[in-house]
Amino acid sequence: MSGDDKPLDYRFYGIGRRYENVTLATLDTSGEAYQAILDYASNIVQNLDKGLGLILKGPVGTGKTCAAIAVMREALANKRSAYFISMVSLLDKLLTLRDKEESYAFEQRLRTTPLLVLDDLGGEYRGKSDESWTRRKIASVIADRYDSRLSTIITTNLTVEQLKVEYDERMIDRLRSTNRLITLGGASLRHPEWR
Repeated sequence: MSGDDKPLDYRFYGIGRRYENVTLATLDTSGEAYQAILDYASNIVQNLDKGLGLILKGPVGTGKTCAAIAVMREALANKRSAYFISMVSLLDKLLTLRDKEESYAFEQRLRTTPLLVLDDLGGEYRGKSDESWTRRKIASVIADRYDSRLSTIITTNLTVEQLKVEYDERMIDRLRSTNRLITLGGASLRHPEWR
C-alpha cells in the first residue's frame, strides 16, 4: 500500500465512530427516496461541480444522517473534501471558540469546504427574534456557500412549512434553487428498546 492509499481518518471530516462504517452499500435502499439519494451519489463529482446538494427531511430515526454520511463518503472517495457537523455542535463551537484565528479557521471551513453536511437543521437553539444571531449566522454560511457554488447536504426533522417559518426566506430560496428535497419516512430504524 502506497502513502496515498492509507485509510482516511474520518474524524477529521466530522464523522464519529458510530458512523465510520456507513456507506451506500450499508443503507437499506428500498424505496423511491433512497433511489434519489443513490442517483445523487452516483453523480457526486458532477453534482459538486455544479454546487448541487440535498435536503433530507423526515421523522426522527428514518436514516437521514446515515444517508448523508454515505453520500459524503462517496465525495471523499472521489478526492473531494467534505465536512460533517450537527447544528448543535456547530453553534456550540461558534459560541465557545475564543481564539479569533481558530474561530476564523472554523468558519472558513464551513464556508469553503466543497461539501458541507449540516445535520439536524432545526435541532439547534434558535432565538425568538427573526433577527437572532443564530439565524443570521446560519443564513450567512448558506449565502456564502450559494455564492461560491458549493454543495450542502442538510438533514432535518422539520417540514417545509416549518423551515419557512423558522429561517430567513432568502436562505430557504437559495436552498430550494440548489438542493433536491427528499423525504424519508417510516418508523425509526433505531433499536426500539431502552438499554
